[in-house]
Amino acid sequence: MHSPLLPDMARSWFIAGPCEKSRKPLRGASAGFSLLELLAVIAVFGIIASFTMPAVSSVMRASDLRTGSQILSEQLGLARQMAISKNRSVEVRIYQYAVAPETGAGKFRAIQTFEILESGVAQPLGRVCRLPASVLIDSGSTLSSIITDTSSGADVGYSLPEIGKSYRCVKFRFLPDGSTDLSTANTSWFLTLHHASEGDSLSQAPADYSTVQIDPANGRTRIYHP
Repeated sequence: MHSPLLPDMARSWFIAGPCEKSRKPLRGASAGFSLLELLAVIAVFGIIASFTMPAVSSVMRASDLRTGSQILSEQLGLARQMAISKNRSVEVRIYQYAVAPETGAGKFRAIQTFEILESGVAQPLGRVCRLPASVLIDSGSTLSSIITDTSSGADVGYSLPEIGKSYRCVKFRFLPDGSTDLSTANTSWFLTLHHASEGDSLSQAPADYSTVQIDPANGRTRIYHP
């Protein structure tokens, strides 16, 4: 005759055993992705990247071009303001580096302003401002009418950081009344910026460019984008 009361161990098995067994995770449920699944995910990301990268690159190129034109326009505007406020001529120098560690060889990619003292000495008003590395000022007169005659660093007698006098530059001045010493016979003085990958001294503007125009009579600048 069986006892109506089950032993404690048997009773705990019947009461708790089935519940505990049901709480156990299914076999393989906690396993990670298979190699095939990982390869599929990587392939999807690769396809997405192939579509997005050109768009990102285009945005970055446009941003560099706008940044370069803003740097150039702001420096020209500052030179004009300083000439008026100081009642002195302020010279603008646009540099073409012959040897340039960061800006490339033989390209117009930097600008600096100088106050012309009563003694005739040119005193720098600030440091050299460089354009983004991917952008240059076209050196041809077709796209940059201001770039005609250039002076060497040795002729100018001014040393630049890192390269000394190994450069050429174009110079012009803002006068105390805000005008420039550029000839008013030519009302179209301008500098055109574009991506270095397009080349230099182009016969016509590329698809992406930015032009900074200077009015010789009042010294004001305007930026044009296509």
